[in-house]
Amino acid sequence: MKRILISLSFMLGVIQLMAQQDPTYGQYIFNSTILNPAQAGVQDNNQVGVLTRKQWLGMDGAPTTNSIFANTRLQKNLGLAGGIYNDKIGPTNTVTVQADIATQVQLNESWTFSGGIRVSVSNMRANLTTLAIGQTGDPNFNTNYNSGLYMNMGAGVLLYSEKYFFGASMPRLFNKQIKEGDAVLTNLQNHFFIYGGANMRVKEDITFTPSLLFKKAANSPLSVDLNFVFNYKDFLDLGPMIRYKDAFGVLVGYKISPQFYAGYMYEYPISDVQMISRQTHELSLRVNWQTKYKKKVKSPRYFL
Repeated sequence: MKRILISLSFMLGVIQLMAQQDPTYGQYIFNSTILNPAQAGVQDNNQVGVLTRKQWLGMDGAPTTNSIFANTRLQKNLGLAGGIYNDKIGPTNTVTVQADIATQVQLNESWTFSGGIRVSVSNMRANLTTLAIGQTGDPNFNTNYNSGLYMNMGAGVLLYSEKYFFGASMPRLFNKQIKEGDAVLTNLQNHFFIYGGANMRVKEDITFTPSLLFKKAANSPLSVDLNFVFNYKDFLDLGPMIRYKDAFGVLVGYKISPQFYAGYMYEYPISDVQMISRQTHELSLRVNWQTKYKKKVKSPRYFL
């Protein structure tokens, strides 16, 4: 009984917290447009992929995210990206469809600037009648809510060379209060991301890519992610991830063929969540193919 009460307490807090946050990924370096629409079209390869994240395994109603995404380079220095994201947290389910367009400008022989915008459409449902709360007749839990469709926009900028990258974005520009009659489901807050990293060759066969990401949403604490990815002979990736005061993990990636790449990340919570669950798993699969529209300045092999 005590464990159930602790789980319910955590879940109520998680629903409130996650309602203010964009989908959380450990492998965002492999789906860069989740952070910034300016990432559309900056890679040499076109890409289609799927990613699933099972967070805090073993906790009833724990967050689960499934997504499919695409990123392609067009002519005239344009890029196009899109994605479908399905987030389930406790009794809530949010589906978001987003589209990004970006343009790149060559600044000099080494650096390129990219600016992008995003349009997204979302729907949020809260099936409160499915909750096992141990009592009946509570009017707060005898109705299911549906937000209907709601739109938002985002924008971002990016500066990169073959070895370095720096970006800033607000994937969701506008705050929004989602209501069902007089009941407030949640207050969606805007988000701000700043990130950067480098692509360094340690030895002939080994490349090292450190990166740092800062995430901030209104009424939420600053989140800091630090990643270290080592690549061996362009087919095997391995490295740790640290999310300040939240979790640490390990990323493993393998290039199955020139077109197919599979990734996995394990995370261990270091917050109070570890009283309920001590593991998060994330799997991804990408398909890449060469674009026919070449750039003068190459992007880093790993790109947030």
